[in-house]
Amino acid sequence: MAAEQKQRTAKLAEKRQELGEQELRHTAPYGTRQMLDDLMLWHEIEEVSEAVQLLVMNGRVGDLPPAPEKVKGPSDIIRHYFRQGMRDRLEALTAELGETKDRATIWRLIAHVHSLGAEKSATYFKIKRHGFAISENVAHKLRQAGFAESLQMNAEDEGGGD
Repeated sequence: MAAEQKQRTAKLAEKRQELGEQELRHTAPYGTRQMLDDLMLWHEIEEVSEAVQLLVMNGRVGDLPPAPEKVKGPSDIIRHYFRQGMRDRLEALTAELGETKDRATIWRLIAHVHSLGAEKSATYFKIKRHGFAISENVAHKLRQAGFAESLQMNAEDEGGGD
C-alpha cells in the first residue's frame, strides 16, 4: 500500500531537518519566476532548489550587471531549500554585491542569466567536479588486496564444495 501524501510530506520534512535544509522564500519582481522556469526548461532542471543553488554557486560578482528595472505587476515568489553552506554562500554573494536582501541577489542572478539566452547561460548550470588521481602506490595496493581477496574466495569455494 502506497504511503499517503501526509506521511510522505512528514518523512520529507524530517529528512530536510536532519540535513539542515531550510525553506527560503524570495519575493521577486513580476516575470522572475517565468525567467527561472525558462532557465530550468533550457537546462533540463526539474527542481527549483537545484536551479537556484547552481545559480548561487556559479554566480560571480564581476559577472552581474546592476539590477534591471522592475516590471509593474504582481510579485513572484521563488521558494526553495538550502543547506547551511549554500545559505552562507548566498549571504556572502549578497554582501559582495552591496545588496541588503538575498531576494535582490536571486533576482539579479535570474535576470542576468536569463538575458544570456539558452546557450550562453549553460555555464551557470554546470556542476563543478573535483578531480582526483590515484597514485601508483595506491593502485598497486588495491590490486594486491583484490588479488588476495580473490584467492581467499577461491579457497572458500574449493573447501565448501563437499
